[in-house]
Order: sequence, then structure tokens, then C-alpha cells
Amino acid sequence: MNIIKQKILSYLFREFYLFWAAGLTIGIYTGSRHNFYNLYFFIAGTSFIFISLILEIITIRKLIRCRCPSEFTAGRNGIGTESCRMAVKEFTFDPKSNGLKLVALVLIPFLILLVMGNLIISIFQYGQGKKVLLSVYKDRDFYSNDIVVEGRVSSHPSCDFGNLNFLLEVGSIYVMDRSGDLHIFSAADELLDVRLDNAGAESMVRDDYLKLMGNFKEFKDGSYSKLSFTTNSGDIKKIECKSLASRVYNFRKRLYCCIKNTFYKGLKIEHACIAEALILGNRNNIPEQLSEDFKRCGLYHLFAISGLHISFFISLIYLLIKKIKPAFAVFWAVVILLTIYNFLIGGKASTLRASVMFIFILLASNWNREYNNRFLLYLSYIIMILYYPCFIYDLGFWMSYGSMAALIFIYPVVKKMAGKVFPSLKRKGNFLIKIGLMTFSIQVVLFPILAYFFKEFSLISPVANILIIPVFYILLLILTASSFTSIIWPPAGGFILKSSTVFFKYILKMVKVLGRPDFFIVDFDDF
Repeated sequence: MNIIKQKILSYLFREFYLFWAAGLTIGIYTGSRHNFYNLYFFIAGTSFIFISLILEIITIRKLIRCRCPSEFTAGRNGIGTESCRMAVKEFTFDPKSNGLKLVALVLIPFLILLVMGNLIISIFQYGQGKKVLLSVYKDRDFYSNDIVVEGRVSSHPSCDFGNLNFLLEVGSIYVMDRSGDLHIFSAADELLDVRLDNAGAESMVRDDYLKLMGNFKEFKDGSYSKLSFTTNSGDIKKIECKSLASRVYNFRKRLYCCIKNTFYKGLKIEHACIAEALILGNRNNIPEQLSEDFKRCGLYHLFAISGLHISFFISLIYLLIKKIKPAFAVFWAVVILLTIYNFLIGGKASTLRASVMFIFILLASNWNREYNNRFLLYLSYIIMILYYPCFIYDLGFWMSYGSMAALIFIYPVVKKMAGKVFPSLKRKGNFLIKIGLMTFSIQVVLFPILAYFFKEFSLISPVANILIIPVFYILLLILTASSFTSIIWPPAGGFILKSSTVFFKYILKMVKVLGRPDFFIVDFDDF
């Protein structure tokens, strides 16, 4: 029994960051399902966090004293201070202090982050319910018909049965009251779901500024209300905006269109839409049948921009700026370029995760410190959830973190077990076999995620990944190099793209062949 207890305690002390992340996730999830927001709960929650932090500090101080009381006493007299520093640095304590360690490392941080998660999502939902657009819609003194809104298209428009859907970052709203007087409200850049019925030949892209006339409709999103806005082709027009923010967004639009035009001019339509998804993060132009084929093969995760894309991106940056001195200049150059790239693709969850982790790795390298991949995974997870709590409902977020968790936790175990059965795996070769083991590890973790979001799971996925991922690496390198070059000189970027055609054809051929049989697909009606 003592052995089991020691193993449990050892796991808790080794993976305490996991329980921190779990506490925050539970807090966010319960808060999103049950609206706890009120003034008394906020005061109580804030007080609890403050008191818990004080208890945490006191507990840690007791832990340090449990390790070396004599050294601390000597340290006050100037004797034995080095041994105390080592004890604090190592943070290892006697078995008698296990109870305090459990409280300090697991229990108190878990409770703090759980309450913090509840407060964050409750405040978020409270803010959603107090939006100007919703208040105007519910005000019975205003007409709900023929409302005019102005704002910026903040997402890539997508087509759905002849309709165009996109998000509008609303700047102003014009509405008339029952007396016929016009009222103008500032919406403070609130997001509004817009549906353009019977879309014709409208040319609309992200970061366009529009003026629309239409009607509001209310719908429920979880425990709070959201609005959608319905308009027609004849009630929409583009407008100009000369603010500083509009210039920044206009620069992004030009940069995006430069790379996108290079893809569509240098490649077939079917290939160009995949390139746009892989590099620029816009999957809206991928044909539905092609997207379904990738899902059936278990390859849809390739469209999620993540660590692989960031690795190629950073590698090209280093080739350009590796001779810059001192090292911190390289670090800040990488941070700035990662920020620009995340801004360009629109802050995708998977890319933000990879960027945060990579920045921490660069910091550790500059400070000559060792880093732990598990710790970086947990820390980036907590930062991401605190930044935007609704990431817990984002498919790209879970696919990205699921894949990384598989590589960090599952793959080493699978590789070790396979190495005992096949000793040849311990050699440096066998690249394809290792790709297969990595794919198997990732699929084990992604299985519940894919079953939940897609209602199906592909049994052919490991084989498809082994056959396609090596070629996909080469294709991604070509597309990344072409994107960089096209910003400087588009014809040169188009020339680089020509070498990618053979890889596109191979991938699409394999996807169509492997995604055709129905007996490879396991359906989940209610997972």
C-alpha cells in the first residue's frame, strides 16, 4: 500500500502543472455552463484567490525550512548560505514534508485556477450580455427593421448554399426610433455574425470596410445571447476608413492578397486552395468533397497551422538573420516576425500555441537554461486559456494540444515498447517506422477529439499518415519558401511553386484512393 501511495505522490509531484491546467479548464467549463456572475461571487472569488496566494507563500516558506532548518539558522549568521541556496534551487524535501508539498504544488494552485477560470468566463459572459448591439436590439423604442451597421470584415467569408457568411467588427450602428429620429451608437468593435443572402458576384475579402442595411436575429450560444445580421446583395457597399487601425489592416490585406494571388496564379485551383489553407490558414475555399476526403483519411489535422509550420517559418528566419549579434537581437526579431505571422493568419489557436512554446524555448536558450517540454505544454495551455477562455470549444486548439501531448507523453512510451520487440528501431534509421509510431501515438490521443467533433474516425489514418507526411514536409517547405519570396518578388515566388505540383498530385491521389472505401470509417452518432 505504501508503494502505491508513493507512486501516486510521485506522479502528483512530477506532473503538478497538469493539475493546474485541469483546474483552470474545469473552472472555465463549469462557468460557461452555469452563469455564476454576480457582484458577491466576484468579491468572494477574488478574496479566495488573494487568501490562497498568501497561504501558498506561507506553505512554500515552511517547505524550505523543513529541508534545511540548520542551514537557514546558519545562513542568518553568514554560515552555510550556499547549501541553503542549493536546497531552494533543487526544491527537494524530506518525506515528512509530502503533505505540505501536496498542498503547495497541487491543491492550492488547483483551487486558485479553478476559481480564476470561473471568474474569467463569468466576466466574459457578462460582457457578452452587455453589448451595445444586443441592447439596441432589445430596446423597444427602436425599430428592428432596416438597421444600418458599419464595420470591418474580421473573418474570411465562406459560402453556404448561395449565402455568404462572415464576422463583422462593428464600429457604428444607425437606428431610427418610433418618432422617426435617427440615433447613432458606437459599438466599440463588437463582433457580429453576418449572413449575406443570395450572394452574387460580390468581391469581398477580410479587412474590407462595409456599410450594410438589414435586420437583427437573436440566437443562444451557450448560456448567453448572440446576434446575427441578415442582409441582401443590394443593401451592402464598401466604404473607406482612414484611421490608423484601418491602415494596419489594409497592410495585412495587401500582404495576404500578395501571397494568395501567387498561389492562385502559379497553381491549379484545387492545389491553390490547399496552399492557402496550409500557409494562410483559410480553409473556406477548399471544396467540400476534398475536405471530406481528408477527414476520411484522418489527415484533416494537416490543415491546422501548428508547430511544423512554425518550425519551417523560424528556420527560414534564422537563415536570414543568424549572423546578427547579440543573441537577444535575434530573439526579438523572431518574436516580431512571429507576431506579424500570427496577425497575418488571424490568431489561430494552433499557431499561437506553437509560437508561445517556441518563444519560451528561445528564452531558455538565451538564458542558458534547460527546459522541460511538459512544463512548456502546460504553461502555454494556461496562457492560452487565460488569453481567450472560449478556446476550450475550438477544434484547432484541441487538435494542436492533443498532437503535442501525444508526442511528449505517448510517443516515448510507444517507441520504448516497440524497441523491446524490434531492437532495430533503436538505430538512427527507420524514419518511416518512427513516423508510423508517431502517427499511431497522435491518433490515440486525437481519437476522442475527432469522434466528438466529426462524429467519425478513420481506421486507415496511420497508413495514410505514413504515406503522405514525408511528402507533406517537402511540400510545406516549398510553399513556405515561395510565400517569403513572393512578398519580395511575386514572379520568383511563382517560379518556386512550380516544383510543388508533383507533390500536390501525389497527395491528392493518395487521399482520393484511401478515402474512398466506407469500411475504413467508424461512425459515432452520439459521442
